[in-house]
Amino acid sequence: MPECKVAFENRDILPVLILGLKRDLRSASDPNGIIYPQEAYQLAQAMRADKYMECSAMTGELVKEAFEEICFTAVKTVKEGDGQSQGGCMVM
Repeated sequence: MPECKVAFENRDILPVLILGLKRDLRSASDPNGIIYPQEAYQLAQAMRADKYMECSAMTGELVKEAFEEICFTAVKTVKEGDGQSQGGCMVM
């Protein structure tokens, strides 16, 4: 979140979505430990993110849903005049 605050002046109106990648690598045998979805949701809430999603590019699991949600959020980000906000969607 510190990067968002520095990079974007209007952080209060900018929606922040967190996307967990490599969902397919979640396993009990991972030496780095497992991050369960519940933990990720709690972290997203602590960061005051607007939404948390997960997907796996390797298996294609939830990629379409995540992309649709990102697009939907970008489209509904508007100014008072109901026009699309200046700058559009940014990927960091």
